[in-house]
Amino acid sequence: MDTLARAGYADLFRQDPSHPHWAYDYAERLVRRHGPDRQVVIQTSMSPSGRFHVGNFRDTACAYLVHRALLRRGRDSVILLSFDDYDPIRPSQAAEQPDLAGYGARPLGAATGRSTRICRRYIAELKRMGICPADADADGRTAPESLWQTHYQHERYLAGSYRSLQRRYLRASGKLARLLGVRRPENLFSVYCEQCGRGTTRNLKLGRKRVRYACESCGAVTTTDRVEPVKPSWALDWTLRVTHEGICCEPAGQDHCSAGSTMDRTRAIYHGFLRAPQPVIVPYGLVRQFGDLGKVSGSRGGGMTLSDLMAVMSPQMILWLYGRPNCLSDFRISLERSAFLGYYDEYDRFLARVAAGDRRATALYELIRGERGEGDRPPAAPPPRMRAVLGLLHGNCYDAARVTAILGPAAAARVARGRAWLAAHGRCWIDQVREAEPEAGTLLAGGRLPERWSRVSYRRLYLTLFGTEDGPPLRRLEEIFGTAELVAAIRAYLDHAERPLRERVLALLRPGDRDAG
Repeated sequence: MDTLARAGYADLFRQDPSHPHWAYDYAERLVRRHGPDRQVVIQTSMSPSGRFHVGNFRDTACAYLVHRALLRRGRDSVILLSFDDYDPIRPSQAAEQPDLAGYGARPLGAATGRSTRICRRYIAELKRMGICPADADADGRTAPESLWQTHYQHERYLAGSYRSLQRRYLRASGKLARLLGVRRPENLFSVYCEQCGRGTTRNLKLGRKRVRYACESCGAVTTTDRVEPVKPSWALDWTLRVTHEGICCEPAGQDHCSAGSTMDRTRAIYHGFLRAPQPVIVPYGLVRQFGDLGKVSGSRGGGMTLSDLMAVMSPQMILWLYGRPNCLSDFRISLERSAFLGYYDEYDRFLARVAAGDRRATALYELIRGERGEGDRPPAAPPPRMRAVLGLLHGNCYDAARVTAILGPAAAARVARGRAWLAAHGRCWIDQVREAEPEAGTLLAGGRLPERWSRVSYRRLYLTLFGTEDGPPLRRLEEIFGTAELVAAIRAYLDHAERPLRERVLALLRPGDRDAG
């Protein structure tokens, strides 16, 4: 690579630290590059090979933060979410997952039911985050003038949206191969067989108007003049779409930004063939989960999703979580107790810095508040710490309404998210079940609770009521349920071996879970 290209590659990771947030740095680059009348198009793209997870969301979060920075500067900007469902399904994945059986080597979009579910779930999550407009349909489609657009590549390729550029690329396949350092131009394109629909083809001849190929799956040897099933390799596919859609900016993970990767190698295509600058790239590091050495993978299954985060954090807090580190940095995410409480403690300090007028905190706050300024506001008084909320929930049998009454209505959302975290991730006393049978008959004296208690009788009480060895203090149980209810619950165990209060507490901890009891 020549000195100029290497300098350009190094510039990919250069940032101006004078900006109050890294998103403003990339927004400034876009303002300088494009005239005042140009709408800045920011693409976020991902392949629905598996459910979208917290790693995928970093791509969209970076696009959204730069978009918000442009709007804050008064510039017209639109986000284009591209689902790369024209990518082929790996045969190994099709063999392992029942809903992909028979679809190996076909486009992801061909498995319509599965692909639609994955994409629609992500669109619904982005709506709840306030990123995708609420008036978009289930597939994320909006009016042409909207600041949000959603494309499905399987649909666009088959509709011939890129036909003219595909033919241009085929005509110039020799030059493109030289620019990319590829020996055989035939290797720059793959064809989905028109007979069996699979991408297991070998190109025999690339012509200006026709492609001749042999399919290793069905044995067909075909010459076609249709370019719709001819898919350029990823490097060419990306430049083709950037050119057609007028993409100005795109986030890209570190695997696409390393030396020899897409963002590095395609510079030659832009400068030597398209005669246009490469879009402004926002490189971002990996998102890992604690205990996992690699990046999160949806196609392998597992990995936290945006819904998992939204159950226990506000949308604004999630955007803060993604916006606080430099986009170039890797970061780990976890919902284990120490990490979860640490996020809330740090977020509260962040809001306090905003209230105090801190420049950098305020800059990030303005980016994550949303276009209508919704979200958490800097508190007039410090909010209850999440660790205090969890303690109150434990001590009040997970009754969110009761804890909210103690803390005040402003704490209702935090209490609800604290209870959701306990239900899914926390250690709860109601779950510490002991199988040993209690001697419940000694707990009632003349049909009443005894006035004096010992450690042994306390233990028997909790085993009788909840099947646990401990729980909230007895005086708290009497406040919550009343003495008569406690006596009735003891009799229910004596007469029918039932624990109605345990069922009530589980219902308070996990409302809506019919199997809670």
